[in-house]
Amino acid sequence: MKIATLNIDWCKKFKSEKVEMFLSQQDFDFLILTEAVNLNLSQFPFKYFSEQIPENTVYEGLNYSKYLSGEKAYRTIIYSKVPSARIFSVIDNKTSLALEFKTEFGDLVIYATIIGTQFKRKPFAKNELENCINDCNRISKINSNILIIGDLNTSFLENEKHYCINSETTKVLKSLFEKLNLINSTEKIKKNIDHIIIPKFLVENITEAKTFVEKEILSDHQGVFVSINPIF
Repeated sequence: MKIATLNIDWCKKFKSEKVEMFLSQQDFDFLILTEAVNLNLSQFPFKYFSEQIPENTVYEGLNYSKYLSGEKAYRTIIYSKVPSARIFSVIDNKTSLALEFKTEFGDLVIYATIIGTQFKRKPFAKNELENCINDCNRISKINSNILIIGDLNTSFLENEKHYCINSETTKVLKSLFEKLNLINSTEKIKKNIDHIIIPKFLVENITEAKTFVEKEILSDHQGVFVSINPIF
């Protein structure tokens, strides 16, 4: 099972056709896009959207219709090869998306999100962090097999603190992972702020955790993925 995530920066700098062509050549079971537009990726029979950002109006200080030249904006999209079995409510459904999928490793919940939609700008980053904590604590009581995936705007490497919103956000996220018995499978990837957090019971099943596309090829972010395979 391969799970990947990439912030495509609304396809502003690199045209959606180029992004589609590249992503269509990748073999993932789940692909989580953030700062996304609706891409046609035919290898995925299923895709699920966070609620669309309102058109032709200022939302959280920005008119996305003008900013994206009329393109419809979705902060998170989950592309999947299998259908979702359940959807969970989230506090901010324009930023986060929580779906349960039946997999060979059991029923897994993918919580896709962005923390820092406008990076350090207040109050958004703080609100999004709090929403993530509250959502994941609540959902984990129903299904503890939760994966937190998306743009966290945080490097967890000690020498990369300049890639973080602030030290408190990093500390709080680490505490959340520990409380929910999760590990950050992409923590050791350098210059990386987009992450795939998985349940600890899957640690021994990880065969790869690396970058699949470098920064400035498709967007101003690099894309990362993790391979999780059964042990025979």
